[in-house]
Amino acid sequence: MKYNIYKKGLAILGILCLFLSCDLDINDNPNSPTTATVVELLPHGQVSVIQPFSSLINAITSSAVQTSVNTRYDNYTVSRTTIDGTWNNDLYSGGLKNLEEIIDQGTENEQWHYVGIAKLMKAYTFSLMVDLWNDIPYSEAFNPEFESPAYDSGSAIYANLEALVIEAIGDLGKNSDLSPAADDVIYGGDLNKWRRMGNTLLLKMYNQTRLVDSSVGSKMEALIAANNLIQSSTDDFQLVFGGTASPENRMQLFIDDYVNRLDNRISNYFNDLLTGNNDPRIPYYFYNQLAGTFVGRDAGNPNGLSTFEDQDTRTFHGVYPCGGQYDNGLGGVTTGELGLKGAGTYRMMTNAMRLFIEAEAVMALGITASADVATLFEQGIRESMEKVNELGAGPGISEDQINTYVAQRLLTFNAASDADKLKLIMLEKYVHQFGNGMEQYNDWRRTGIPDDLTLVVQTSPTLNRLPYPSSITPPTLPNNDEFVFWDN
Repeated sequence: MKYNIYKKGLAILGILCLFLSCDLDINDNPNSPTTATVVELLPHGQVSVIQPFSSLINAITSSAVQTSVNTRYDNYTVSRTTIDGTWNNDLYSGGLKNLEEIIDQGTENEQWHYVGIAKLMKAYTFSLMVDLWNDIPYSEAFNPEFESPAYDSGSAIYANLEALVIEAIGDLGKNSDLSPAADDVIYGGDLNKWRRMGNTLLLKMYNQTRLVDSSVGSKMEALIAANNLIQSSTDDFQLVFGGTASPENRMQLFIDDYVNRLDNRISNYFNDLLTGNNDPRIPYYFYNQLAGTFVGRDAGNPNGLSTFEDQDTRTFHGVYPCGGQYDNGLGGVTTGELGLKGAGTYRMMTNAMRLFIEAEAVMALGITASADVATLFEQGIRESMEKVNELGAGPGISEDQINTYVAQRLLTFNAASDADKLKLIMLEKYVHQFGNGMEQYNDWRRTGIPDDLTLVVQTSPTLNRLPYPSSITPPTLPNNDEFVFWDN
């Protein structure tokens, strides 16, 4: 496998202009170590590794877990050619190459704060890549001596990433000759928030491997006791996109639903789950083009998926998660001028997610967490509602609505068996993570929840992992239904 140098496109440059308030030359190549400094490489690296997870990977995984039904990926339909660009351009020859160059340059020049952030971004990205593909190039990936780098095992990479995160947090505490500010498009150079992000990433990774590693419970308890995790929505690890088309910096999910208006339908399963619980997030999550009428689709329905007669009637994603329109009940055809105009937020790790992770670990591992499981469950729901309200769209979810919903969910939770308590935790986390199909997909494979996803007609094997791209020759070509190492 040989990686080609990747020149970033206008979409990435537009996002960077939005955050940095600067003029960028599209002929500049951020991957060239002879011209790019760590200040220039950092925003390119951050956006470049996040963008594919918020767009293509989200489309594939959201369809797999049936929050949406995507024309291209319904029924677990993912081919080797589908992810060529993501593997080669966005990741290995794009953002990951930028991050590796920051680590090299920053280490040489003692710019330790850049090094620490780049290592955390690298660890986050590679952890998700292992979650998708299992064995991938890692230790030799950026060594020019290897035209065809070796594929490290997923479990070995996870162990290496654990050490990398700990090392990165140490780097953030060193004296540094240069520190990031606006060029850090995630936290604006706030190193304390990066430390909390790193610790929360470890917590997430430990929880991810709990089925195959008996040592993670004590590690999770130690992290929780240290009290330096993501603790509020202001700590959330997320990327906020822009709302302009020129330069293009809108969230891809918004472009798909409000501009191109072709690929996505909201899953009937997901709508039924929310309406069955009288969830007050519905008008923020879904936008009905027909006034007051939800028009969704059953996953795996083979009839008419590729036709678009419902383009002006189907329900699309709302202001949460894609920066679209709050549903005020009046309806109307989607356009690029509605709602937040694409200034959506891609939420990678949030305080609500952290609370639900702790709650899962209490039920599954019996750990001592920051609160009892019912309190964690309630706090996670309330934080999830807060993520909707912080958008400032619509009237907001009122305190009465939140209290009513929480009381109903707690009544069910407190009466449930331990197995059903875990199910309720995972379903609330599933609802909260709408728009981050990657994390929903991880949870579904690890826990089997939601446990009632069905296809009208199943034509492809269950998607337990992604195929390798067609442009590379890996040691083996496992089937898409084979498991990654932590999914037993």
